[in-house]
Amino acid sequence: MTRSINKCFFYLLFAIGLLASGCEKYLDVKPLKTLIVPTKLKDLQALMDNYEILNQKYPALLELPSDDYYISSEDWNAAWETERLNYVWDKGVTYLASYKYVYQIVNTANVVLDELQSEKFDQFKDDPEYQSVKGQALFCRAFAFYNLAQLYCKPYNTTAAQDPGIVLRLKADVEQKTTRSTVKETYDQVIVDLKMAIELLPESVVAKSRPCKAAANGALARTYLAMRDYENAGKYADACLKENASLMDYNQLDGNAYPPIERFNVETVYYCYMDYISLFFDPSGKIDTTLYGSYDDKDLRKSIFFFENADGTHSYKGSYDGTSYYGTLFNGIATDEMYLIRAESSARAGNTAAALEDLNKLLEKRWQQNEFTPLTAGSASVALDLILEHRRKELVFRGLRWTDIRRLNLEGRNITLKRVIDGTSYLLPPNDLRTVMLIPQEVIDLSGIPQNPR
Repeated sequence: MTRSINKCFFYLLFAIGLLASGCEKYLDVKPLKTLIVPTKLKDLQALMDNYEILNQKYPALLELPSDDYYISSEDWNAAWETERLNYVWDKGVTYLASYKYVYQIVNTANVVLDELQSEKFDQFKDDPEYQSVKGQALFCRAFAFYNLAQLYCKPYNTTAAQDPGIVLRLKADVEQKTTRSTVKETYDQVIVDLKMAIELLPESVVAKSRPCKAAANGALARTYLAMRDYENAGKYADACLKENASLMDYNQLDGNAYPPIERFNVETVYYCYMDYISLFFDPSGKIDTTLYGSYDDKDLRKSIFFFENADGTHSYKGSYDGTSYYGTLFNGIATDEMYLIRAESSARAGNTAAALEDLNKLLEKRWQQNEFTPLTAGSASVALDLILEHRRKELVFRGLRWTDIRRLNLEGRNITLKRVIDGTSYLLPPNDLRTVMLIPQEVIDLSGIPQNPR
């Protein structure tokens, strides 16, 4: 019975993903049978170019419960129930879409990896195209697992070998039993996949929607940062920046434009974005007032990232997606994030000079021309505080804040989140059980895997 349920669950997720594909700009969709039984490397590459599954479905649930924004009581009452309850960290709410979409990425990658191991592709194993396709599949699976871990696992800690992890689907075999790994096993798998991908992926790609070597290094840097392995986080951020260290000069952007930042800009290493959440649409989603007020008037991010609503509040427009569609929030790898990771790594290692060098190189490109005074710090701990402050400002609405809240609270930063709706205050204290999302009940019912505690 369990095997039958798992089989149906797999087909449900994979078929939904395939039927959802249809972006002609990136892929001429083939019949389902052809996609499931590929015969050439270009068929597998077509699967990896399925833009609507592999680049558009990262979980907006990474942003929904964060403190980047707030909404009014009126807009909260008008919102969809699932979004409304996640906004106030309801202890019983789940969100099937984010879970389902990310496992579609995993399933697609596994189909490709399984096919590459079949006899019909043995003759191509030394072909650069074979290696590239395999590297892409490993990257996408790892990046999907990483994103799932930020929601459905406790943050990485000394108890990682005992804490429940995610379901690690490593084969497209529909008969495999559905079980949860540990948090350590989850991150170990992400690291193994990404390190293999680094060896296989090319240095350059025809489109930034395909992962390259720098993207895999960047994803590893992000993974190690979430684990609070700051030495390795800095190492792989550095490797990414050796491939691409470009930064946009915000003085060259039009702060009055909507959008002000173009898609596939020079900072973008790997392009993807989060799925749709209605609460982010302006003017409903308003930037946290304390966050907005923290930007210096000479900091161009204040006008590039935000615009003023009719009521004097501010909403976000600075997505690296480069479109005016407010619900499209970039979640990919970019060089600005890598500079901040390398800077944080240096500060935590006591290298104040290197930390400030990276931070100031970034900020100089964000400040009004000839108005930036390089930041100084009397100690590495002061430098770290500056880096974390500007990480908060630079990476707003990237789906990264939730992970930062969780990891920094393990270190005693004591970040408490608060919402006020219809006069009622809702609090999320540091390290609360609700910082680990419930697995959707539909998945629990189908698979029988254990639920996260409340």
